[in-house]
Formats: sequence, C-alpha cells, structure tokens
Amino acid sequence: MGFPSLIQNVALILSFSNITAALTTEPLKNASPPCWTIKSSGDSENKPLFNINSGNLVSRRNVISCTFTGFLLSSAISPTVSLAGTFTPGGTLVDRELGVTVGNSEASPSRKVDNSNVLFAQDNYFKFGVAAPWIEPDSIDFPKAMPFVLTQQRYDTLKKYGDRVKKGIQVIEGLNDVISAGNYGTIQDADDPKYALRPFGLLANGFLGSDNTGTTNELLLARWYINEIYLRIGDIQHASSKEEAFAALRAAKNSINSFLTMMNRVITYKVGNKFEYVS
Repeated sequence: MGFPSLIQNVALILSFSNITAALTTEPLKNASPPCWTIKSSGDSENKPLFNINSGNLVSRRNVISCTFTGFLLSSAISPTVSLAGTFTPGGTLVDRELGVTVGNSEASPSRKVDNSNVLFAQDNYFKFGVAAPWIEPDSIDFPKAMPFVLTQQRYDTLKKYGDRVKKGIQVIEGLNDVISAGNYGTIQDADDPKYALRPFGLLANGFLGSDNTGTTNELLLARWYINEIYLRIGDIQHASSKEEAFAALRAAKNSINSFLTMMNRVITYKVGNKFEYVS
C-alpha cells in the first residue's frame, strides 16, 4: 500500500469511527480526539478542523460534515479513487475495472461511459459496467440459464414481433453492399424504424421477462446486444474508411447472432420457428 493510500484509509477510518460514536444513545462526554486535528506553525496545540464531540449528542449536520471532510481529504490525495471501489452507470459499487470495452474488445468505443447515447438505457453495461462477450450460434454456455416465461407469452411475442425483427436484420445485412459501394456515410440513423431495433427490444421483453421475474439479468444482456447494433450502425455512418465501416458491420452481426442465440434458446416447438443466423 502506497503512502497516499495509507493516508486515505486513515482519513476514512477516522471519519467513520466518529459516525459510530455519533450514533450512540449516550452523551459523548470527554470524548477525544475529534474527527482529526491539524497543527499549524506557531500553534502550541492541535486545533480541530471539525469537533463533533461537544459533550452532548451531536447533530446530523456535524456527522455529515465530518464524513464529507474525510471524503474530500481522500479525494484530494487520490482523486481517481472512490470511497470503496467504482460505481457502474446504474450506481452499483464494484471493486474491479470498468469500461465500455472491458470484457469485449470489439464492443463499440462510441458508447458513452454514462450509457446516455444508447437505445435502451438499462442494459448489461448499465448494471455491471462492462461489455459482454459474443455468444456463438446455438451455444448454451452463456448465459448459464434463461428465465422462466410462460409459453403462451413467448408465442404471442414471437407472433407479434418476429417478422419485424427479421426484416430489420435483412436491412442491416444489406449495409454490406452500401459499404462496398462507398456510400456508408449516407445510411439512415440507427433510430430509423427500418432497422426494427425497438421491436428487437420488445421481443426480448416478452421472452426474458414477466410480471413475476421483473427485469432479469438476461434481459439486460439482450438489451446490451441491441444497443451494440444501434451504436455500430452509427459507427458505420461515421466511419473514416471502408475497412472501419466493415469492422463495425462485423461487430453488429456478432451482436445480432448473440441476440438471436438467446432468443432461440427459449423458442420451443410450441412457440414457433427459430431465427436464422447472419453470416
């Protein structure tokens, strides 16, 4: 542990130990020391920055003031380190590396770190702060399990949105010819209905979630793949070369196949026909 980290931890321990003292039911008489003290040149004794030990029960304002000062001190020493790890865009506190391409180097680098430029704000990155791996067609290794959703709900969902999703996939596959012709800068924006990305999301909602399950991790994962398609269409549109545009299209196709693999896992013979993968 480096010296800045040591000071940071000491500051936090001091602030939180005083919170514990402040929350007791007995008056804090003769308690010492205060949060912490600083001795300036010429002073004969240490003077408290914030003295929460007044001989009576302290107020909430003093507790918060003391804690906030500890946070400021630790931030000043190491401004890139949070109190205890790092927060994902969804507010989950984790102690690991986060990033839009962490976990998948082929994920779109154009995703904003706060997830504000995607179609579905709550997705796998929103909750976990990392990218998801591609799923090989017909693989059942990831995710480990799929949520239970009634057959009738899956049947109705596929009947309502299946054809729209297929048409959207055909449009995205057609971008290959547009890129070959060098016209990739003229393609429609990713939120154009012809890509059918919202029906993609509605299909996932009906297949991977219900009133009983709520928003499952598998649904968040499916949304991540949809958002990657969305971002990659924009990457194609703003590509600086054919090679860059083709790379974005390949990543979009990987996202499509990953999404379809998840959908096909819950399409039984009673639900309907499985989707065909893109090449």
